[in-house]
Amino acid sequence: MAWRPTHLVQAGEIDNTQLGWTMGWLQLDGINEPLRLKLAGNCHPDLAGWKFRIQRIAPDIDQDIDGEDQLDYSIMGLDQSGQVGDITADQRVKHFDLPNKEVARRLMSGEKLPFTWRNCLYLEWYSNHIGRVVIQSTELEVVRMGERAFELTEEQWVEQHQQNRREIEFFMTQLGDALENAAPDEDDE
Repeated sequence: MAWRPTHLVQAGEIDNTQLGWTMGWLQLDGINEPLRLKLAGNCHPDLAGWKFRIQRIAPDIDQDIDGEDQLDYSIMGLDQSGQVGDITADQRVKHFDLPNKEVARRLMSGEKLPFTWRNCLYLEWYSNHIGRVVIQSTELEVVRMGERAFELTEEQWVEQHQQNRREIEFFMTQLGDALENAAPDEDDE
C-alpha cells in the first residue's frame, strides 16, 4: 500500500543537481505549508542532474477519491526524508478523459475506450515517517530549469535501479510483517 496524493498536488520543485540527493517541495491542497523532500538517491536518467518544476496543467477529474480527502494530514509530517524510489517524466501511459470509476464501469461492461498515450510524471519515495508515497499523473507538467548538473553513468543508473528494487522489497517485507503481526479484527474472532 502507498499513500497516493496525486489529486492533491498543485505545484512543486524537485532538485537532483547534487549527485546522490533529491530534494524539493510539493504544494498540496488542504495543507498550508509545502511538503519538504530530502531523499537519498537520484532520479531516472531523464531527470537526473536536473532541477525541475511541477505544475498542474489540468484539474484532476477524479476529485472524489473514496474519502481520501478526509484524511488527517497532520499525521504524515511535512518533512519527508527517506529514499528515492522511481522518479521519471518519461513514463508513457494510456490517458482516458473520464473519471476512473467510469473507465472501470465501461471496461467491466466490455466497452473499448478511446485513449491517447501521454507522458506521465511518476514520483515515488520511501518516507522514513509514512512509508511509500506515489504521485503519478498526466495532468502534472514537468519543466526543467537551468543547466543539467550531471548525467548518470550506466554503472550509476544500474546501482540506482538496484537500490530502488531493494527499497520496494524492504517496504513489502515491512508491510507483510505488519499484516502478520496485526491484531485480529473483532469480526474475525
